[in-house]
Order: sequence, then structure tokens, then C-alpha cells
Amino acid sequence: MSLTNTTLATAVALNDVQIKVTSATGFAVKQKIRVDNEWMEGFQIDGTVIKVRRGLDGTAQVAHGILADVVTADAATDWPDPGPGEPVSVPPTNIGRATLGVDTTFVAADFPKGQELTYVITKAGVCAITLGNPSKAQNGLRLTFRSATANAHTITYTAGVYGDTTSSDVLTFAAKVGASCTIEANGGLWGAIALTNVTAA
Repeated sequence: MSLTNTTLATAVALNDVQIKVTSATGFAVKQKIRVDNEWMEGFQIDGTVIKVRRGLDGTAQVAHGILADVVTADAATDWPDPGPGEPVSVPPTNIGRATLGVDTTFVAADFPKGQELTYVITKAGVCAITLGNPSKAQNGLRLTFRSATANAHTITYTAGVYGDTTSSDVLTFAAKVGASCTIEANGGLWGAIALTNVTAA
């Protein structure tokens, strides 16, 4: 069997137990599924709705936007597990990847602690993102937002990424593919780590 590629037909929330795909052709029960960078396993299929076990193989269970990349294949032949005695590589950090195709508001409960997450913005027009404060349990969590479309996306964070409220509460992306910003949680606040073709004002 070969890999089957499709996309999400609807967004998937952090704790959803099913996904809806654009096309279920090539999907079967007990197949591995990768949505963005999260591994899942389908255990029931009803049309294009697939009930799944999430966050497998140590991957981050995160929210995924509409039109996020979905790949499936037979676990035993296309994505086999290491054989007995074969080394298993475990990355030092588990970087999750999610797609943002619609305007989104995030609160602390939307993010797991101790993960790095990259959000790829795929909305055809300007994507408006609003961030709430992280919890103190999420200290060290880094979020990267990267534009995959040439639009002036915005991230609004009331406290400001430099801790000065209205002087850095709106991050505006240049209308360029690849514009990005990385922020980090510390003490219940977000702080800027890197801005590339993104301005804070």
C-alpha cells in the first residue's frame, strides 16, 4: 500500500476524539494517521468521519485547523515499528505542528505544557489570532506562528509581547510567505523570542 494524502474537512479541537477528512479513500481501521505532526490511529470509520486514538508515539496532541495535512497508510508495511534490538530515536523535544486556516482565539487550556508548537497559517486572507495568557505550569512552552500565505496576519495579545501592553500588543506579519514569530511562556505571560518580517506595535 502507498501513502494516502488528504486534508481535514473541519477543524479538530485539542480533545476531540474524531476527525473529519475531505476524502476517506484509502483509510482503514487500525491504520496510522498523521495530522500535521500528530500521530493517530483510526478505530472506526463512518463515511468521512474517523474515530481516532490521539497523541501516539509521543507526539503532541494539539488542535488542528481546517485543511490541515492528513496522511494515512498501513502501519505494518508503510510505517513499520523498529524490529527487536533496533535503536529507537527519541527527539529531545516534541515539536507539534498545526495548521491555522481560520481566525482563532487561544486560551491556556489549548496548549499542552512542555511542548514546542508550530502553527502554519494557511488562511487565504488575513488571519486574526488572539492569544490569552498561558498558565504558569506552561513555563518554557514556545509557540511559533509561520505564514504560508502572503497576507498581513495579526496576533493580538493584550499584555504585549514585551510586557508593555499597547506598545506591543499587536503583532502584524508582512505580507510574505515565511514571515514568522516565536514567543515563550514565562510566569503566566508570553514574551517575544524572535520576530521575522513581523512587527510589534
